[in-house]
Amino acid sequence: MKVGFFRHGPAVPHGTAGVPDAERPLTPEGRKKTEQAAKGLRRLDLGFDSLYTSPLPRALQTAEILAEILRLPKPKVLDALIPGTASGAMLKDIHALKDDSPLLVGHEPSLSSAVSRAVCGSPKGSFEMKKAGLAVVEFREDSSSPEGTLWMLLTPSVLRELGRS
Repeated sequence: MKVGFFRHGPAVPHGTAGVPDAERPLTPEGRKKTEQAAKGLRRLDLGFDSLYTSPLPRALQTAEILAEILRLPKPKVLDALIPGTASGAMLKDIHALKDDSPLLVGHEPSLSSAVSRAVCGSPKGSFEMKKAGLAVVEFREDSSSPEGTLWMLLTPSVLRELGRS
C-alpha cells in the first residue's frame, strides 16, 4: 500500500482572536497555495485512489481542493487524523484501510510522527512537514504491522513549482 500524507494548507494563524483552534479555516492565500500544490501533485500522477481527512475545517478544505484537482472521490473523515492522535494509533487505522493508495490530509506534528514511526520505528524523526507538503510511504503488504519505506518527501514550494510547469 502506498500512502500519501499531505499537511493541510496555510490557515488562519493559531491564536487569532475569535477563532478557536479547532475552527481555523484556510486563508485566501492558503487556498491559492494549496490549489497550486495540488496541481503539482496531479502532474506527478502518483495514483492515489481515495482521500481521507481530519474533520477540522482547514484539513477538510484542503481535502476538498485535492479531491477536485486530483479528480478523487469525496473525502472521508478519518478520526485518526485528528490533531494529537498518537502515531501508533494513526498507523494502526491507516494499516486497516482497504484502499490501495490513499491520500491522507492531517496536521503536524501527528503526520511527521506517523511517517517517522512507519519508516524508522520511532515517532521522533527530525523533520517537519510544511503546510501543503507531501510525504509518501510505501507500506509492506506482508507485514502485520505498519512498517514502510519513505518513497517521497516534497516541500510545498516544489509541489507549487511543479503545478506551474
